[in-house]
Amino acid sequence: MLKQLSEAPGTPLVLGFAGLVPFFAGAFAIALGGQAAQQAAGFLPVYAAVILSFLAGGRWTAEIVLRADAPRTGVLLLAVALSLSGWFAVLLQGWNRPELPMDAELVGWGILIAGFVIQYLWDRGAVRGATLPRWYLPVRLVLTLGAVISLGAALAIRAM
Repeated sequence: MLKQLSEAPGTPLVLGFAGLVPFFAGAFAIALGGQAAQQAAGFLPVYAAVILSFLAGGRWTAEIVLRADAPRTGVLLLAVALSLSGWFAVLLQGWNRPELPMDAELVGWGILIAGFVIQYLWDRGAVRGATLPRWYLPVRLVLTLGAVISLGAALAIRAM
């Protein structure tokens, strides 16, 4: 895997790792507590939803480009579902109320984590099916782990 990671072009690799900075910064700020935690608990899910939409939009675009005459409905639907799931997670977190039968904020964190895992598994299948380049899989794995660990840390801290 490290060999394939080293084969990745520099620009997507650097930009991908730079994209992890808000994830780690958000989780760190939530761990600090106080006002920083409140602000980070607001911005981190929004950032995660944007990135999830970005990734799903990339798959939408790849499908349109590769199958211009007959794009697969399932691929387009999954891309839209992943994008919308991120925004639904953000809405849940904003609607969280003590009288609800569940902690909507924690459910929102879980939806975001699940979205990134599903996106990775989908991307893994696309690399194996030669839709995406070989170097993309190790890059997506590292970036997905970074996002999921950050979101998982946020969930765990907010659950305390």
